[in-house]
Amino acid sequence: MQRIKRWVGVAMAFSIIAVAGCSAAGSGGSPEETAGAEQSQTGQSQDGKPNTDSIPEVVAEVNGEKITKDDFVPLFETQYQQMMVQAQQAGQPVDEEGLKKQTAENLVSTKLLSQEADKRGIKASDDDVTKALDEAAASSQMSTEDFLGAMKDQGMDEKKVHEELGTQLKIEDLIVDEFGEFEVTDEEIGAAYQRAKDQQEQMAAQSGQEAPVPSLEEMRPQLEEQVKGEKSTEATQKFAGDLREKGDVTINL
Repeated sequence: MQRIKRWVGVAMAFSIIAVAGCSAAGSGGSPEETAGAEQSQTGQSQDGKPNTDSIPEVVAEVNGEKITKDDFVPLFETQYQQMMVQAQQAGQPVDEEGLKKQTAENLVSTKLLSQEADKRGIKASDDDVTKALDEAAASSQMSTEDFLGAMKDQGMDEKKVHEELGTQLKIEDLIVDEFGEFEVTDEEIGAAYQRAKDQQEQMAAQSGQEAPVPSLEEMRPQLEEQVKGEKSTEATQKFAGDLREKGDVTINL
């Protein structure tokens, strides 16, 4: 099976749901959301990092399994740094409380999906994890050693990186087991190409520099993976929601 790569660069958020959820907790919300974000600024420390002192030792329980503060903080801080960049560009503060809740939901969804994979006997081999690690490093234009060093700076040691990658691979196989391989139509590829073309032309107009747009056939492999990734993400979110309704979940934030 060809893996669908959803890496988020050097500060990668390993949870599949986190990739989609990060933008949901971003800037550009309603006036009420913006006001809440401004109030949450008081929880930030002076060095620009989020204040995690109030995070409980057990952030959530999912079907009897605990999600601890140690599980929560590295992902929260990674997403916080990503949101800081977006917030600065938009001239708004980070909605820290909203991001805490979103991060907890991401971790709960990941735990639910991982538990379901375990029930079905789905596992990721050491070789698969090693390949995924090498791909993650390459996508960040780093050596594997440098990538692991960067992840350690984000609060994830090598063991944790391997564990999180193994979880992601298990979940990818779970989604294929549940939904089968995702097919892509010519119409979907055409629509994705038009969106990409419009975006590139808009960026060229803003920069004042003309840039040739590759043909649809040149971009077809990339567009096919993009559409498959979108379908997989949508299916993953839906499946996680179904498992949440059936499960026993408590969030302590």
